[in-house]
Amino acid sequence: MYVRGQLYLAGVIGASMSYIFNVLAFTGEFDVIRWSVFKALFLVVFAGFEKLIAWADSPKSD
Repeated sequence: MYVRGQLYLAGVIGASMSYIFNVLAFTGEFDVIRWSVFKALFLVVFAGFEKLIAWADSPKSD
């Protein structure tokens, strides 16, 4: 597996565990649909920040 894939997988696992524990602690209920939406939004934001960092670190092509 590529490093980028490992980072995405680790991020999703960590965020999912945090989400599940917090939802169970504060509401006592778990909804798979809300969890799936959270995972999807997390991946979109994760990918967006990766693109932003790549854009900010790219050398100027002047």
